[in-house]
Amino acid sequence: MSELVTRRPLVPKPVLRRRAIPLALLPVFTFAAVAVVPGLSATGERLGHARPAWIAAAVTLELLSALGFVAVFHLSFGERFSPALSSRMALSVLAATVFLPAGGLVAIVLGARALSRRGMPKARVAARAIAFLLVTNAPNLLVLGVLGLLLGSGILDGPHTPALTALPAALALSAIAVTMLVPVVSHQRTTTSPARTIPRRWVSTAIGQLEEGVIEARALLARRNWKLLGAFAYYAFDNAVLWAAFEASGHTTPSLAVLAMAYLIGALAGNLPLPAGIGAFEGGLTGMLVVYGAPVACAVAAVLTYRTISTLLPMLLGGLAYPGLRRRPELAHESAPLPAR
Repeated sequence: MSELVTRRPLVPKPVLRRRAIPLALLPVFTFAAVAVVPGLSATGERLGHARPAWIAAAVTLELLSALGFVAVFHLSFGERFSPALSSRMALSVLAATVFLPAGGLVAIVLGARALSRRGMPKARVAARAIAFLLVTNAPNLLVLGVLGLLLGSGILDGPHTPALTALPAALALSAIAVTMLVPVVSHQRTTTSPARTIPRRWVSTAIGQLEEGVIEARALLARRNWKLLGAFAYYAFDNAVLWAAFEASGHTTPSLAVLAMAYLIGALAGNLPLPAGIGAFEGGLTGMLVVYGAPVACAVAAVLTYRTISTLLPMLLGGLAYPGLRRRPELAHESAPLPAR
């Protein structure tokens, strides 16, 4: 019991302070850029006249997205934690996911670390963490694939250029198919491959871990637990924040299909190694919105509004949840063994 209570926090406090500095400066740099960069005066005017009701709606939607993340975290990692502790952990991981480069991988590391400290075997820890990443990203790929095909075939209004519709859809659906086939391919390689060189063993180990993650993800899906809806809520409500940000700017909002396609493709720039993807995410998302037909000034205003809410709110929630991870007085009843899979 004492060992559990006195464990080190997931992230040292001085490190959190250093990482929070660039994030705290994000709104300053954002609005300074709007005021200084030539050609963005219209954007500044839109930001200054944003409609409060739609800003409040955007904040509410981001809160619902965070709740979706918490629900999936409960399903993936919550079997060894009380609901309150699991929620605090989920919000802290969400903050890391938003702020740190390749935040999804950070979520894997933090979730796996917590589970291994609670006695879960390391092999299953890695599988469960990878499954968490797969489940939370699956809705993005599914929506991208379906909308791309519908736009490309002309069923939905919007651009019909294959490079903007069919190609992204094919890549997304192919990624899903390849991932689902990993267990089959990995099993065949294991049973037929002779001794390998060190690089090949590394690749084989990585594929083997992905295989276990896919199997674990299938097991989570097989439960048909309502918390799986959290994966769709996590994506859909965050995407809806961008829609509300367009409405707040008072300009014509692109169609939902266009918003979703631009959001899913443009957000890939956020994986660049920058704190919170600052600059890269905004540029990528704005660029895709413009390519899909949104006016430049309105797209910039909407993206800046969206980013301010979707970045600062999860960080605030994580900051409020994090202190409880250090105290953890309620862990006395949480030493029960893991249920067998």
